[in-house]
Amino acid sequence: MFKKTLISLAVASSLGLTGCLSSGEEGANANPDYLIEDTTIDKSLVRPIYNPNPIAAEPKFPINSDLILLLGATQSANYDFTGLSTGKTPADDAVNRLSGFSTSGAFSLKFDGSLNPASVMANATVFLVPLNVGPALASAPLALPNTNPSSIVKADPFGQGLSTPLVQPNFRAEVVSLDGGIDNAIRVVPLEPLEESQKYLVIVSDDVVGANGKPIARSTEDLALANGNLGNPALGNVKAILTSADQLANGFLTAQQTGSKSAFAYTLTTNADTDVLRALMAPAAFGQGLGQKIGFNAQLQAVRDNYPDMNFSQLTTQLGVIAAKAEALSLGQIDPSSLTAEELQTITRLGQITPLITPAKIEAAIGAEVGKTLHIPIPRPSFFYPAKSATALTTIDNLTPGNSIKAAAQQVQVSQGAITLPYFQSLPGDTGTEIVTGSWSGSTALEAGLNESLAPGEKIFSFLRDIDGKLNVNGYFPFPQQNATTTVPVVIFHPVLDGTPAQPASCVNAGAGKPNGVTIFQHGITVDRSVSMLPAILLAQGACQTVIAIDQPLHGLAGATNGSVPGLDTLDEATLTATINQVLQAPGVAGSPLEAQLNALIGADYIGERHFGYTNNGQLVPVAADATDISSGSLFINPGNMMNSRDNLRQGVVDLLNVAASVQTFDIDGDFTTQGDLAGVPVNFVGHSLGGISGTAFAALANDGTLNATLNGIYQMAGAPLNGFTFPTLSSVVLHDTGGQVTRLIENSPGLSGSLLGGLANAGVTQGSSNFESFFYVFQSIVDASDPVSFAKDLGTSTPNILITEVVGDTTVPNQANVDPFGKALSAPLAGTEPLMALVDLGAGGTSLADGTEGLGIIDLSTPTGGVMPAASFFDGSNPCSGANHGTFVGPLVPNANCPGGAADTSVAFSAMVTQTAQALSAQPIPGQSVPAVGASLGASLTLENALDQNAP
Repeated sequence: MFKKTLISLAVASSLGLTGCLSSGEEGANANPDYLIEDTTIDKSLVRPIYNPNPIAAEPKFPINSDLILLLGATQSANYDFTGLSTGKTPADDAVNRLSGFSTSGAFSLKFDGSLNPASVMANATVFLVPLNVGPALASAPLALPNTNPSSIVKADPFGQGLSTPLVQPNFRAEVVSLDGGIDNAIRVVPLEPLEESQKYLVIVSDDVVGANGKPIARSTEDLALANGNLGNPALGNVKAILTSADQLANGFLTAQQTGSKSAFAYTLTTNADTDVLRALMAPAAFGQGLGQKIGFNAQLQAVRDNYPDMNFSQLTTQLGVIAAKAEALSLGQIDPSSLTAEELQTITRLGQITPLITPAKIEAAIGAEVGKTLHIPIPRPSFFYPAKSATALTTIDNLTPGNSIKAAAQQVQVSQGAITLPYFQSLPGDTGTEIVTGSWSGSTALEAGLNESLAPGEKIFSFLRDIDGKLNVNGYFPFPQQNATTTVPVVIFHPVLDGTPAQPASCVNAGAGKPNGVTIFQHGITVDRSVSMLPAILLAQGACQTVIAIDQPLHGLAGATNGSVPGLDTLDEATLTATINQVLQAPGVAGSPLEAQLNALIGADYIGERHFGYTNNGQLVPVAADATDISSGSLFINPGNMMNSRDNLRQGVVDLLNVAASVQTFDIDGDFTTQGDLAGVPVNFVGHSLGGISGTAFAALANDGTLNATLNGIYQMAGAPLNGFTFPTLSSVVLHDTGGQVTRLIENSPGLSGSLLGGLANAGVTQGSSNFESFFYVFQSIVDASDPVSFAKDLGTSTPNILITEVVGDTTVPNQANVDPFGKALSAPLAGTEPLMALVDLGAGGTSLADGTEGLGIIDLSTPTGGVMPAASFFDGSNPCSGANHGTFVGPLVPNANCPGGAADTSVAFSAMVTQTAQALSAQPIPGQSVPAVGASLGASLTLENALDQNAP
């Protein structure tokens, strides 16, 4: 009978998953000190501030040390490889959810004295070395993350023997002054994003010298813990980690023939949290890893049930022990009577579940959840009121006769309606509080569904939980819980296609009743869908584009004019419900697929504007308000809850994915019996400001060849009606006035930084302090999951038809923050528009953004002729009142008390931007000075050569 108990995944006793302490009890109240034998410490040497003792009164780790991710393994039966911090600040809360550290954020290593800046050089005295790490579990390499340094391949730690070499990071090292000191910190600054889910060895060698000219040395606490006699045996695992890092560092320095020794060494592991969005696009791409997690956790559950007092580290060790004993028992090598009752019960339970978790059964269980608890973008229920002429919109009606937009509007119609979207954020609740306290969590519905499929009526496994019992969603477990469905507004501007003189001459497919293309438009922060109006009308008339716009999460029509650009209608639940109920009574609707869609629309958990009727009271506290008193998007950026901010961004990406999937089912001709008025038409994207931030991730996902093919494969396997649809590849992508590395972008934005920096200062966290730098590093580690810099290279590789524009001197999205950061900010080479351009350029095959002859072409005052895509275009923002400014593309004439006449009139630049956008959406070369408006509006950036330090020797 015992042969049947052999564990299907063959969990090896070499799992070796141990935390920093040997148990939850040991060391908690024991003597945290170690015995320091060396009493001849040279106090004249500058040393890193580094106390790696996790049970000291004040441990001092680098903000991205692997130790932070390992601490939880011995504290509880719950552990999911996320960080552990006992503080109560927003940064501490975020650390507790981190599955790894930022791929793009700069981090600082502080010293107890001043350094000689000339001695600090990347890849000479400061190193960031990728490590060759094996799986935590050889038989199921995707079941657990490889966070533990014990998984470093000792025989080839630097991967020289790998068939595919490890990617060497592009970074710089510089000296900065923190906390009132002078030249007392080394800042490691990525110039391109690091590899995801990659372990790195950070080394600072003793070729770095202090201001006194003496080589730096290891910290006394580091030396004592690594080399001294431990006063507490619970610190043995920490000692092993420190010793390993030091040995690796010195081995590397020797191999590089530097002649130096390590003065500071530790490992860090980057996150892979972008996989959450990838899994939301095509969960089947992550099916193998999910299956291995199910198998492993089912076996771990069998151990947990019989050893309820063990912590996670002990449980995984015991699983290895049980596996070995089960095999020995099956071979007759041990007597069953020698086993404890707990061991026998565990082996028996493993025998019972083994036939339930075969690969075939797990695969079938996962497949049953796709499109159910495993999200995929699919055509969502939608409804549109009868179209009306765009000339009837308030803003258009108020334009003077002869205005070009008013003239264009005569050939354009507008359809307003609603779409039902899955919502992974939290609904407001009774008081609105959850708008700012909520964040995504792992899918417990998926867990329940899988358990029911594998063992009806039983719970044979649980996914790994955090120490507080929460199922986190991250690169390790990239499957979020859907919390609600929301029916939200959507507006479409479309050309007249009736064959009359009102039909635009630009429409080449008019005979089929189709526009030339469909363009999804996404707006910027604190405005709303109405800002699509002016460019959309011109694009519909001039390029025969049907332009679709929705609101960003927590945005919507509001304020005294009911929208940034007056004229659109508020989505009213009562009106929508009454209208749809009438449609449900129409002949042919009952029993049809349309009936279910319409019922889903009015059966959503929420129907209305996406701000939910709440606004910011000035302290990031949501308060219910009349629409006229609501400020759209005022609760979107939330530094008091970093996960909330990240997930607002992620929600926006998922919304766009679902809108893209739904385009092919939109009915805008008023004939309810014919769905899919836009089916088969090329799909494009235009993003402005924040819309470009979420849009970069969206476009990269949509145009990822593997994910796109996987999703369309799911459609085909699903049968009718999904097999009749195709998720589109975006034909063209236009990004206006947007940028990457969101956290540092905000810090370097004259228009956005004030409230954030002021709020931090009120909490005692100011620029130039270690706490400030740590806050922003943790914030970026969280935001990496949807940040444009995480997706820009992929977008450049997959999308040849891309246009990115910049207003030189933009005061909302900075052009760059590398050579002249704003105010007291430290240099941030990945923040802003030009770094984003440079990363897209690299993805497109370029090597230097400023070159312009490979990758992105440059259209500016120096090279004004225009050309084919991919391209970057630059507009003169030196006079934001009459030239160009951040909002020009959506508002050519806006009130501005600082401008002559009280208004900024940037109509010429607006015309130029729309003209270039129209050409891009038509997949045509981007015009330069041959178009007078473009020629009159071009500017030139003086910092292109500095992008990503590409001009460095």
